[in-house]
Amino acid sequence: MGFTVVLSIIIAVSLFMLLPFFISDFLGQYIRNTSVIAIIEGILRVAIFVGYIVAISLMKDIKRLYMYHGAEHKCINCIERGRPLTVKDVKRCSRLHKRCGTSFLLFVVLVSVVIFFFIRVDNMALKLVIRLALIPVIAGISYELIRLAGKSDNYIVTLLSKPGLMMQKLTTKEPDEDMIEVAIASVHAVFDWKAYLKEPFGYEVDDS
Repeated sequence: MGFTVVLSIIIAVSLFMLLPFFISDFLGQYIRNTSVIAIIEGILRVAIFVGYIVAISLMKDIKRLYMYHGAEHKCINCIERGRPLTVKDVKRCSRLHKRCGTSFLLFVVLVSVVIFFFIRVDNMALKLVIRLALIPVIAGISYELIRLAGKSDNYIVTLLSKPGLMMQKLTTKEPDEDMIEVAIASVHAVFDWKAYLKEPFGYEVDDS
């Protein structure tokens, strides 16, 4: 498991951070405007991320995974709206959620585009080191943004959440009832949702 996590991080950093950097650096031999190069790098980063999501969504097993992802979101939305976790109530809820990991990853990509646009270093090695060193900072900013999005209905915050919600239309699919039952059982195993409903909503859940 540890090896898989480390390998996944290496692949993600290489694909979404380093690949756009090296492509834009190569184009820098022909385009002398640093602002244009920074914009191209940003566009490449977003395009690679979206292309990756679209490409894996074509795989049969990933489509099934996305259905379970949708079931998970429906369960969380159901609880946060003060409804009991029943198949009927879960089915009525949205499969999109502001605090989704997909939205977080998109925030990471977009925040990196903004930050790297304002960092201008001529030395390629130093430029690469700075990009790698700033990954935790970018992740931290993205995490705070997604936390804010999850607890605020402010117009600007909602607007910032729109791209992530649009991406979730690719990474979540409508689940069947069996998948919803699995998601309900999973939530029940890790979270006392009945106590959660009782405290803020005053909802008593029949345990019979």
